[in-house]
Amino acid sequence: MRLLPRWGEGASKYGYLVSLRLLVLGWSMSLAMQCESCGRPLASREEHGAQDLDNPYCIHCTDLKGKLLPFEKLYDDMVASAMQTRWMNKEQAEKYALEEMGRWAAWKDRVDKMLKR
Repeated sequence: MRLLPRWGEGASKYGYLVSLRLLVLGWSMSLAMQCESCGRPLASREEHGAQDLDNPYCIHCTDLKGKLLPFEKLYDDMVASAMQTRWMNKEQAEKYALEEMGRWAAWKDRVDKMLKR
């Protein structure tokens, strides 16, 4: 499989350079496109925990060393945010936070266990 057309096979010089640039940009992008804890996009090194491209969590879900913050901290933050920005009462915000966190790989098993009680 060829990623770029061969020079002269109907590809203009400009088209060839644009294709080459997109290919290089694609290689430099993060492997994890979304935080596995909250779903935020991880499009650059700066958005990854500890600015490590191998870290699947964002800077909002990790400490300065890139370690995932505790579930309780992130849950409490999400509840508070939902109450402030979505005009939810505490019960609605807690339900929303559990549903949202249950969508992401980092918390799926834990939320499933909590909801089965």
